[in-house]
Amino acid sequence: MEMSENINEIAEALAMAQAEIQNPAKDSANTFFKSKYADLAEVLNVTRPAFSKHGLNVTQWPFRSDDGAIGVTTMISHKSGQWMRDKIELPLQVAKNICQDAGGQITYLRRYALAAAAGIAQEDADANLGTSKETNTGTVVNLKTITKDQAAEIVMLMTETESDQAGLLQYAGADTIESIPAANYQKVIAALNAKLEKANAG
Repeated sequence: MEMSENINEIAEALAMAQAEIQNPAKDSANTFFKSKYADLAEVLNVTRPAFSKHGLNVTQWPFRSDDGAIGVTTMISHKSGQWMRDKIELPLQVAKNICQDAGGQITYLRRYALAAAAGIAQEDADANLGTSKETNTGTVVNLKTITKDQAAEIVMLMTETESDQAGLLQYAGADTIESIPAANYQKVIAALNAKLEKANAG
């Protein structure tokens, strides 16, 4: 993370804004996995009023790194001139259309970066698939991820079923196909196969 030389005013403003921000409503549907989540528009709806009230402004820019990854830079500025900035990026993974998948990944990164900066919660991925998480003792469990062959199988099924990558990753509780928890592999495959069978039957 980068920041201005002094952050006392922006830190105070963020604290006041976060005290007023409520977690966004999960009004958007993941059409493939039949789950609900707060989309980017809803995250913006709950953050903008509080940020504006306390002299804060958020700007986000997509970028592509030299190695082809897609990312977003998020900057929070304060009326005092103080600022904080950070970036997040993921390898671009194309399931069906490079423009559509890149756009979906940018939106995904914008939503999560803004939510993290505002200190708000979104979809509980653990409720969907029992994703690995940190316990109350600080111990992280079930960190094993799927193999390269399993990742390739998922990508193949996503292509055959024309599935939305952002939706699948949200359902799987992962940022990339390769980081899908091994414990969730069978359920993801089952969901994709069920969609494939339905498409073939139709």
